[in-house]
Amino acid sequence: MKNICIIPARGGSKRVPNKNIIDLGGKPLIAHTIEAAIHSGLFGNNIYVSSDSEKILKVADKYPGVQKIKRPKNISGDKASLVDAVLHLLKNTGSKNDDGKFDNLCMLPANCPLRNALDIKNAYLTFEKTGTNTLMSVVAYHWFYPFWALQEKDAHLDFYFGKKYLKDSKLLPKNIYCPIGAIYWVKIANFLREKKFYGKDLVKYEIPFERSVDIDTFEDLEMARKFYRLSKMK
Repeated sequence: MKNICIIPARGGSKRVPNKNIIDLGGKPLIAHTIEAAIHSGLFGNNIYVSSDSEKILKVADKYPGVQKIKRPKNISGDKASLVDAVLHLLKNTGSKNDDGKFDNLCMLPANCPLRNALDIKNAYLTFEKTGTNTLMSVVAYHWFYPFWALQEKDAHLDFYFGKKYLKDSKLLPKNIYCPIGAIYWVKIANFLREKKFYGKDLVKYEIPFERSVDIDTFEDLEMARKFYRLSKMK
């Protein structure tokens, strides 16, 4: 099976400015994802960094065989979707390599830097074994249950989702997961039809909590740095 990988990383992050090239463990954040994709051994020279930022694209120059694709501004703003980025990649590569069409696409957003090469490889093995069209990485909910979310109004808290959903956390089923944007696998033919990364045949790849950090805030970044330091102490 022929695989192509996209690492989407736009330059306009507002909550963490320059997030995708901010330092994590002595290297730009996006470098961790690029290296994981390379070390997975699944893509050859078919790893593409997609960005509107020259600074981000320049990081890819340090990795021979990694391709760059400049994303236009109209699909790089706050309202741009990852679907747009993938469609732009497939259009500009013709979804082909020298041997013919690609079968599968893997998307690895740069804001989940602790997912590693083995995660990508094991997710692919699950994707192939199940014969599904779509796979998404998840993490177990652990102690944070969604329907217990509280919203503050006028200095007082109330249940955001309403009380009808509340139940003792010990009574919740064990097969509840939180999606995280670390790894997506899709069959390209299905993606071009559906224009989405999920569907009725969506399957999971579960990532351990310590590798599941999805960086949207400085608090997330600090947690990722702590987990990264701990991983290097093992």
